Formats: sequence, C-alpha cells, structure tokens
Amino acid sequence: MEETMIQEKGSTPVTAGAVFRTAGIVIGSAASFLVSSLIGGIICQKSGISGYAAQFTTGLVSLAFYIVILILLKKKRVLTTKGNGFFGGLLTGLFMIYSSVVALASELFVSTEGKTAKIVTPSELHFGSEQVWCILALFVAAGICEELLFRGIIFNVLRDLFGRSTVKGTVTAVFVSGILFGLYHFLNLTAGIGLDAVLPQVVSTAGLGIFLCAVYARWGNIWITVFLHALMDICVVLPGSMKNNENIVESISSNMSDPRKYIGFFIYAALAIYLLRKDKRPQMFTYSVCDDQ
Repeated sequence: MEETMIQEKGSTPVTAGAVFRTAGIVIGSAASFLVSSLIGGIICQKSGISGYAAQFTTGLVSLAFYIVILILLKKKRVLTTKGNGFFGGLLTGLFMIYSSVVALASELFVSTEGKTAKIVTPSELHFGSEQVWCILALFVAAGICEELLFRGIIFNVLRDLFGRSTVKGTVTAVFVSGILFGLYHFLNLTAGIGLDAVLPQVVSTAGLGIFLCAVYARWGNIWITVFLHALMDICVVLPGSMKNNENIVESISSNMSDPRKYIGFFIYAALAIYLLRKDKRPQMFTYSVCDDQ
C-alpha cells in the first residue's frame, strides 16, 4: 500500500511513514533522557554521590545514550563537523554571550534591595569543590547533552522530515525544535520547582531554543551552541552557588519566577529571524551531518 502523502502546495512531499518515524525518534530520544537520568540516579545513590557531582555523573550517562542515538541515525558527524567555522558562530551568538556576562555581573555586583539598584562589593563568596562540580555539571548536562539532544538529534531529524535542502524545511525545523526545547523544561515540575518559575522558563527557553537552532543551522558546528548554552547556564546558576550554596532547583526557583522572563522569547525569536534572513540562508546548505554524505 502506498504511504499517505502529507504536503502543502509547492512543498517537498512528506510521507505519513516519515512523520511517524520522526515522531518515534523524537519521543524515543526524549525518553532516553528519562532512562539515563534514572540510571544515573541509581549510580549516584549506590555510590553516595550528591549535589552537582550527581548531576555531572548523570550527564555522562545521558551523553553516552545520545552518542549511541547519533550513531544509530548515522549522524555521528554532528560531533566532528566543523561546519562553517567556530569563531564566526560565536560572533553570531554575541548577544547571548553579552547577556550571560551581564547576568553574572548583576548577580555578583548589583544589589536590588530597596527601590533602586546599586553596585556593591560582593562579600562572603565561596568557591570550592561544589562550585567546580557546578561548572562541570552545567557544561556536560546542559551544554553538551541538551545541545546534542535538541540541536544534534531532534533538529536534524526534523530537518530531514521537512526538507533538509530547502529553506522552508530548515526554518520549520528551527522553530519546531525550539518550541520542543521549551516544552521539555516542564519536566522541572517533577523536581519540585513551582509552576510560577517553570512557566516563564518554558516560554523563555523556547525562544532561546529557536535562537540556538538558528545559530546551529547557519554554522553547522554543534560546539558553538554547546559553548553558548553552557556559558549562559553557568553565568546564571554559579553566582547563587557561590553566595548561598544554592542547588539547581533553588537556583531555577529564584531566577525564573519573574514575569519579565517572558520577554526573552520575543527577543531571541526576533534574533533568530534576523539570523535566518535571505542573504544568509545559503550558509545553511554548505555542510553535512550525515555519515554517508
């Protein structure tokens, strides 16, 4: 029996079989996060590992799962392709670097007590082994693992579905995978984080996901978005660990329960649209992540 064809006028045909296959990969990849987290949790419990060291350990388990998935999808070149370069991609993501540094400086040197903000000299800051584990955990679990899952795997399989060689297919994959990245953060509810913090995080990270996907689509080098993502999370989370020894749950609760976070979606989505402007679109078709190409 012929597969049912799902297409819009003038678009690349998408078969129902391809839709189901892609949905299976996306759901299976997301499920691998849950399975690897469970395995990592068991390992840490048996070994007496806690705090950020536990998150680092669990991140390594997730990383192993994602590498296997990339190999099975014949896309392990995601890990090694230089694409259109690294430093040019960092310049493309300069706003995110700026935002990260500002967030770090604001947390450490700006006091918002009272009605006005004022610059203060930070005191009673602590940087020890837990803060080192914090940096390592965020680099592996957020930077590497989340980028491999959402940009390396999910974005690329969606791009295959919608049309890897077309602008429409690539841009559609950018926005769909970015929104899925935001929705993924609803899982933080299971960690005991309140909806007042999770909902702004979901919305703002959807915009961030779209932006990171646009950067990745332009440059084809996964390590650009790994660096940008890890830098932002470290700059946001580390100050709380240094000042109050906050864990990741406490950090998200204190940083994200601000309605102004919703604005982030529009800022990053607008930047993504700008990055995908017409004269830059050819850059999206100058590299390959498929092992057989």
